Amino acid sequence: MFLETICIKKTWPEAFEMSLEETIREKIIRVLMESRRPLTAREIAEAVGLDPYRGEAEVYEHLRHIAKTLRRRYGGRAVLYMIPPRCKDCGYVFKDLREPRKPSRCPRCKSQRIEPPKFYIET
Repeated sequence: MFLETICIKKTWPEAFEMSLEETIREKIIRVLMESRRPLTAREIAEAVGLDPYRGEAEVYEHLRHIAKTLRRRYGGRAVLYMIPPRCKDCGYVFKDLREPRKPSRCPRCKSQRIEPPKFYIET
């Protein structure tokens, strides 16, 4: 009965393929695990098929949840790390961020030339 309701809008093979697709978070995890270097949120968005500029905020939101998922799924064997953003002018490192994001300006020199945070998964 449930299968019939799915197949009303799509044929059986199309409905089956939809269930096998990766979610955005699964794609982000795969991209970070396969990457040879740390990636920015913009690079991650581009790699998973999101708009690099608008998808950047969405990636930061997903990364918060991915950290929890990795702890639960891998039991501490896989960890999401963040290389903190830093000011390109004075070198200030934003090491006290509680959540992944790109700060708008440097608290020391007020410059807006901020290198975004980079992320990687270590297993």
